[in-house]
Amino acid sequence: MDKHLGKVVLVRLPNSKRPTYKWIVRKRDDGRFIVRAPKSGVLLNNLKLKRDDDYGKETLLPVGTSYPKYGVGSKKKFKTRKND
Repeated sequence: MDKHLGKVVLVRLPNSKRPTYKWIVRKRDDGRFIVRAPKSGVLLNNLKLKRDDDYGKETLLPVGTSYPKYGVGSKKKFKTRKND
């Protein structure tokens, strides 16, 4: 989890279906993370700029947050049909 410190990542919060983007700002002494969520209207390709005006207040990341793994092995594999 420390490798995501200072980056904008897609996280899946507990009791939520859709993953959301969060900027992981810092880590507390007890190991929990402080994050900021982007405000509505901010374009996805501008999230990496991490402007202070584009993000809301700092909140504590809930316990049980996971990082969805997209990319490697995420493609659906279809069975090929043989033409008879």
